[in-house]
Amino acid sequence: MALLRKYMGEAIGWAGAFFSLTAFSLNSLGMIGSQSVHYLLLNIIGCFFLIMYAVSKKAYASWVLNSIWLLMTALAFVKIYVM
Repeated sequence: MALLRKYMGEAIGWAGAFFSLTAFSLNSLGMIGSQSVHYLLLNIIGCFFLIMYAVSKKAYASWVLNSIWLLMTALAFVKIYVM
């Protein structure tokens, strides 16, 4: 059970990195805009997973950085798509 928990934690971290890097790559290549719903949702999901991973590893700097990134991305999403 402990081994499964370890691998699930690592999978969450890798998934977060995948979502965040996918958003960055697609935006850098001009395939999606930084204000698009795809970019913002990829960042929200990626940051959420990276926060969960950082908390499990007690990596406070990463936790704070991704929390701020998530907050700013969520605010941009609300500003663009809700208001």
